[in-house]
Amino acid sequence: MKRLALLLALLLGCKSAPPPAPAAAAEDARLYYPLAVGNSWTYQSAGKRETITVVGRDGPWFIDDHRGRLRYENDGVRDADRYLLRSPVAAGAKWSAVENLVVQRFEVLSTDASAVTEAGTFTRCALVRNEQPLAKGGKFITEWTYAPRIGLVQVATKTLAASGKEQDQTKLQLVAYHLAQ
Repeated sequence: MKRLALLLALLLGCKSAPPPAPAAAAEDARLYYPLAVGNSWTYQSAGKRETITVVGRDGPWFIDDHRGRLRYENDGVRDADRYLLRSPVAAGAKWSAVENLVVQRFEVLSTDASAVTEAGTFTRCALVRNEQPLAKGGKFITEWTYAPRIGLVQVATKTLAASGKEQDQTKLQLVAYHLAQ
């Protein structure tokens, strides 16, 4: 009888404990990659500016003026070769792709990242990392920052040597955008 009373006390005690903190809400990938004919983004890298404009549709594909093709699918946003973002977008989400016999591994590092660019300060961004192995060991790392309802606002690349030494390679930042939708 004492054991039963102790077990009931433990169970009832557990019920009165505070509930666990809710997990961060996951988002649909479409939130971070607004596609519509007329949308444009201007980026700068190494002093050079380039504008990418969505100029048309080909069935489900959105076509840009640089011959890029993007589309929404139920489980994310993809180009012709791979998913750029997978739904639901949540910290820790992972996926992979194979391109030219190289396995690319993607991971959402955060959905609360920030980016400051010439186009503005963006918060609640999804930060996605891609790692590819290098022939001589180490990794080539690309990090994309996507702002909600804006799209891609920053890309940074670096190498990580087998010794652990990092070296920045390139940085591309959004300097202007126009959303037709």
